[in-house]
Amino acid sequence: MTTDLKTRAHFSRIAETYRQLRTTDEAPIRFIRDKLDGLASITAADFGSGEGRYDLLLFRYLPNLRLTCVDSNEGMLAELSRYLSAHGITDFRTVAARVEDADLEAASFDCVFSFNAVHHFHFPTFLDKAARAIRQGGRIFVYTRTPGQNARTIWGRFFPDFAAKETRLHTLADMKSQVAAAAGLELVQVKRFRYARGATLERLVGQARSRHYSTFSLYAPEAFETALQGFEENVRREFADPDHVGWHDENIMLMVERTLTVERTGEPG
Repeated sequence: MTTDLKTRAHFSRIAETYRQLRTTDEAPIRFIRDKLDGLASITAADFGSGEGRYDLLLFRYLPNLRLTCVDSNEGMLAELSRYLSAHGITDFRTVAARVEDADLEAASFDCVFSFNAVHHFHFPTFLDKAARAIRQGGRIFVYTRTPGQNARTIWGRFFPDFAAKETRLHTLADMKSQVAAAAGLELVQVKRFRYARGATLERLVGQARSRHYSTFSLYAPEAFETALQGFEENVRREFADPDHVGWHDENIMLMVERTLTVERTGEPG
């Protein structure tokens, strides 16, 4: 099975429990709110929306938001619809499509978001799609982690081969160069985030067994069990109390602005 098919199968399996497995950070949403201050209403698209945990925060922080949620996994989108509807949110629509196949109306959005998803995309294609979708002066917000940040997580430090297996993450230097090469786009700001985290070893093992990061789906079953045992041993050796395991997670936010009119000259190759 290819990595892409493994990833799709992974997200289909965990769609209903993903929100409980992952941590959702409000700081990037507050950053977006501050950067969009002054807009009385906002029309936006979220690429790789998943099951909607960041979308709920967007609706809470952004005024009069109308949101198009784009994801290739229909199970995730079904969970997103249930989740937002359960919170009384109706001003959204879902689009089941890969980034390469997404066909959004040109120059119709104020901004495009992506949260912890661009490592699943071909980044230049994502930039092209986003640039065509937003109006002149519109913005693209990309929240992600780099390979270096990934290596410094609890998983990168203590779960055998985790950082080596995760080859999909984009470096900041590569993303900067790809934005610079994209027609009509300018990188306005790179914002860094650092979070203090804590959990019990039992909770961490449960997250790994539930494959809360798609990286875990890249392990063969036997190799995963061996690595998980190594992770438990490494954590117990590093931390005196397995009920109090602490570390820091890091992320970055790229804010990109459309500065020029982008002509629709056909789909990227």
